[in-house]
Amino acid sequence: DWKKIVIAYEPVWAIGTGKVATPDMAQESHAAIRKIVSEAAGEEVANGVRILYGGSVTPDNCKELIAKADIDGFLVGGASLKPTFNDIIVAAVPPPVLKKPKFQKVDGLKPEARGVNTFLKVLKEPSKVEASEELREVLAGDDSGCVILTVRADKADICKVGTTLRVQNAHVAMIKGYMRLTVDKWAVIKAADAEGEVKTVKEDKNISSVQYTLE
Repeated sequence: DWKKIVIAYEPVWAIGTGKVATPDMAQESHAAIRKIVSEAAGEEVANGVRILYGGSVTPDNCKELIAKADIDGFLVGGASLKPTFNDIIVAAVPPPVLKKPKFQKVDGLKPEARGVNTFLKVLKEPSKVEASEELREVLAGDDSGCVILTVRADKADICKVGTTLRVQNAHVAMIKGYMRLTVDKWAVIKAADAEGEVKTVKEDKNISSVQYTLE
């Protein structure tokens, strides 16, 4: 199974000497190795197999090496015992691809949904949650419906009637079968800018008034 195979290349003259191949030299050798794999096992396998470079990899040269097309990572020796090893790890990990959050309408909320992003206009002032001093409930919505939003007491001040809220990474909690859109410590809630402003709210469709039976 080629998915379980990793190939490591290290020039003999670089072993324990402190010498390192230039990025172009290393790339040439890695490309040759990938070509051999392609001829033996096919292009798909060759493109998927990981080929690591070893030979005096340091925080100073790792970024140039990893930038080469056929170098997929590093085989690190003595440098792995130094605090700067973390710099090599960071260089070898591709930066995360940042994506714009996708926002949804109230009528698209489902029981136990997670990672909810939405814009909501506050309809009523926050009220205390029974048996909890830390939580407040806020009725808010958009042009598809409204929902009861549960927020921490320290976030209640921004929930003023008429304010549009930008809610990110919230989740739907089921309270006795009824949906509550919950903004916990891992979620974000703040006043929305003009681009996200909710103009109208469909107040006659409160999804928090519908009871669900979860199997």
